[in-house]
Amino acid sequence: MAEKMTNFVAECRALRTQPDWPAKVASAMKRLLAAGDLSTELRSELEPGQLAKIYVQSPDLTIYSVWSEGGLRGPPHDHATDAIIGLVEGVEQYKTYELNGERCVETGLKRVTAPAVAVLGQEAIHAMWNEPGETGLSLHVYGNAHFEAPDRRMWNPDTYVETAFDHRQQFKWTKELTAAAG
Repeated sequence: MAEKMTNFVAECRALRTQPDWPAKVASAMKRLLAAGDLSTELRSELEPGQLAKIYVQSPDLTIYSVWSEGGLRGPPHDHATDAIIGLVEGVEQYKTYELNGERCVETGLKRVTAPAVAVLGQEAIHAMWNEPGETGLSLHVYGNAHFEAPDRRMWNPDTYVETAFDHRQQFKWTKELTAAAG
C-alpha cells in the first residue's frame, strides 16, 4: 500500500473508535484530497481492468477505492452504517430515496464533484446514477464489514420492494441497469 493510503488507513482505524468518527474521518479525507495527487497513487494500485481496491475489510471498518464508469447505474441500497465518500477525480451521482411502507420512493439526485467529500448517514438509501461520459474515482469509508454486513438492505429497481442485501444480486442489477442506460 502506498504511503498516503497507509497513513490514511491508520488514521481511520484510530478515528473509528471515537463517537463522532464520521465527521472526523470526513475531515481527514478532506485533508487527504487537498494534499493532491491521490489519483496517481490510487490508480497505481489497480491491476489492469480492475475497478476497485479494498484496503481494509473488518467488522467495524471498510475502506476501498473504486473507478466508476460513465453511465453506471445501480439499485437502491443502504450501508447499515455511516458512509464517507471522497471524490478523488470526476463525478459521482446518486439518487436518494425514503421509505414509504415496504417500498422506497425517490426523493432527489445528489451530485458530488471532485475534490469533495459526502457523508451519508446510517439511514441513507441511495443508488449510483452517473451520466454517460461522466467517470469518477472515489475513496469510500464505512463503519462495518461493508460487503458482508448482515443488516444491509437493497430494493428491487423494478418494484422498489425491500430485499436482503446480496452483493451478487446488486452487481447483477447494476450490470442490467447500466446496460439499459447505455
